[in-house]
Amino acid sequence: MSSFSFNIQGAKELDNALKSLGIELETKIARSAVRAGAVVIKDRAVELAPISDEEGHSGTLKRSIQVVMRSKKVGDAVASVVTRAGKRYNTKGMNAWYAGMIEFGTKHRRATPFMRPALDSQGQNAVKRMSEVIQKRIAFFARKAAKGGN
Repeated sequence: MSSFSFNIQGAKELDNALKSLGIELETKIARSAVRAGAVVIKDRAVELAPISDEEGHSGTLKRSIQVVMRSKKVGDAVASVVTRAGKRYNTKGMNAWYAGMIEFGTKHRRATPFMRPALDSQGQNAVKRMSEVIQKRIAFFARKAAKGGN
């Protein structure tokens, strides 16, 4: 198992600004920022994913790569970049049940990683995008509060 870490300059100031807004607003801002960061990684994974494979799944893998928000309660902001699989995605042309075999390989097929390289190459850009979204959202809600809005 590998680990991944980021060094964010100004993170303490951003964290303090978020905490001053209240938990509901903080959650709303954090979720939009986390989603924006995940989209950066997703977009790169789509670029790196093979267009077709030996089984003839032309473009299915690329279409299956999605950002899924997994936040269940106030205060959570969790996003995942996933490949969709299963019968319910057949009609949407997104059933990439074989994505793991492409990413990690099998004894009959060499690995063609696309998800991990996307994270490795775009991790810092994702964090930068998150920071930009947080700053914009804080400014938006500050202007709204100054005008007397909720």
